[in-house]
Amino acid sequence: MKKFLSFFLAVIIIITSLYIVSFATSESFAGITYAQTPTDSSALLFSKKFGGNYKGAPTPPVVVGDTIILVSGVKLYKLDAKTGEEIASVKMQGSTLYATVAPFYADGKIFVQLDEGIVQAFDYETMTSLWVYTDSLGGQAICPITYDGEYIYTGFWVSETEYANYVCLSVKDENTKKQTESKKAKWTYKSLGGFYWAGCLVTDDYIVFGKDDGKSGSSGSSKIIALNKSSGKSVSTLSVKGDIRSSVTYSSETNSCYVSSKAGYVYKFNINSSTGKLSSLKTYTAAGAVTGTPVVYNERLYVGCANGSKGEFIVLNASTMKEIYSCEMLGYPQATMLVSAGYEDTNGKIYIYSTYNSKPGGITVFEDSAGQKEAIKTELFTPDENMSEYCISTISASEDGTLYYKNDSGNIFAVSKKMSISSFLQKIFAFLSELLSKLKALFAQI
Repeated sequence: MKKFLSFFLAVIIIITSLYIVSFATSESFAGITYAQTPTDSSALLFSKKFGGNYKGAPTPPVVVGDTIILVSGVKLYKLDAKTGEEIASVKMQGSTLYATVAPFYADGKIFVQLDEGIVQAFDYETMTSLWVYTDSLGGQAICPITYDGEYIYTGFWVSETEYANYVCLSVKDENTKKQTESKKAKWTYKSLGGFYWAGCLVTDDYIVFGKDDGKSGSSGSSKIIALNKSSGKSVSTLSVKGDIRSSVTYSSETNSCYVSSKAGYVYKFNINSSTGKLSSLKTYTAAGAVTGTPVVYNERLYVGCANGSKGEFIVLNASTMKEIYSCEMLGYPQATMLVSAGYEDTNGKIYIYSTYNSKPGGITVFEDSAGQKEAIKTELFTPDENMSEYCISTISASEDGTLYYKNDSGNIFAVSKKMSISSFLQKIFAFLSELLSKLKALFAQI
């Protein structure tokens, strides 16, 4: 009996190992995934600790192939996406204090944003440095990067009342013999107040982003700006209220752009593709500050806001900007939400995942479908008490539906679907059947 149990356990270990490595992952999508993510229950695939507290915490992890990449302290890490084991790491030219912006991957390169106005590029395969950009005005490199195939665009923030730059950088490695050569910007755009979490939208000819208002507090008069993508010259602006603390996003469903404000507003507007002129501003007023980038799917807009000591999940009609419904959350959802459409073809439902800036720092999931007017909410994942902390983190999804994020405990988490006993037994029998078939074929050749 003991021998049988030992064999059975060995088979389980083999099956688990095969299951882990048999599913390749792909790059995460910004805002929307079509993976079949966990919906009503979950399992912790792994957690891994990097920083001691929020000041040394890792950045949100990003899925690239069968790996995840993140920054912690002065190092860039590449980890196995199924186990969390380190594959490679490299020391950078600086560090990032609060680690709220994830590294960016595109076309075999990783771009990391560091304090003191630094952006550093690395080769993904070799993890060697390619170049380093240091901005003349310095500041936190805290705007998500946007990439158009040749250039990356990002902004910096020094303080609410000081100047900082938005920049355009070629991704090309002009000097392959040097790993830390100084990169020069194609152009810089200087503005009072600077740019905080203000990622840009890139079109064929223009880039569009928001800015801080240049004053203390977050409710002054600010702007959404359109620049000529080639020259960096301003071509159009829209006056709005409050520091713009989200990226600008575009929906092909409504042919409109969206952005949010720390003063508590969500804005919809249009851009003329020929002239770059911004127009047709519409506003939704939330209960409190909004810093997550709006995500639009099936003409519904998903975003969160602060509401006293709690937070609020909001669903808007993306065309009219009228509220369809809202729901209280455990804390303020400061990061952009993740929409999963992986089950839409089978049950007509989509799932919206959000972190929140309060303990225990887990993941909340909302179910939504056409015509729905009330929230359906599940606390999908709650960290153990020793890993409970505040959280400002986006969520990345792999192709097999595993969710990756971090909180201020210094841990990153890989959260997967919980396998039922029947599914587990099915995998065991499928494996044994396949193993038996291979053994029969092998003996037949002897």
